[in-house]
Amino acid sequence: MWHWYDKGEEWLAIMLLGGTSLTMLVSSTARAIGNPFAGGAELAQFLFIWTAVLGADITLRQGGQVRIDALVIRLPLKLQLMITSLCVGMMMLFLALLIWYGFVLAASNWQRPMGVAGLSYGYITLALPVGALLMMLSLVRRLFAKGVIGSLVVDDDDIVEEAL
Repeated sequence: MWHWYDKGEEWLAIMLLGGTSLTMLVSSTARAIGNPFAGGAELAQFLFIWTAVLGADITLRQGGQVRIDALVIRLPLKLQLMITSLCVGMMMLFLALLIWYGFVLAASNWQRPMGVAGLSYGYITLALPVGALLMMLSLVRRLFAKGVIGSLVVDDDDIVEEAL
């Protein structure tokens, strides 16, 4: 089941990124020929924010988030477990706050129109709590699949070693 979910999310992120690029291309071309595309910038903003949150979730799901562990990996395993548990706990708390206050923000922005496009600004602000919810799900999945210490490690360490 998760395989299809992961592939669907990746496909959606690619489609949204392509839509962002296409919207900007059409908008700038239309402006250049003297017939501006009203709402092009707002539509591109909408598509891009959703691309960004899906991309952040995909990155977290693969363990590609930014981490500085030069000191931590040299510590005893028990201390690594404690530090990683603290980091994961803080991440979960932060994501929970984003979810809670993000839904409040989206609800308060629902009546606000988004420029010329006429879409509700709530669709843009909804990306924050939905993205945080997806990231929380990905983090929980990593915890079950890889354990606490492995949850924040990139899936393919060979790529990291080759880059060094």
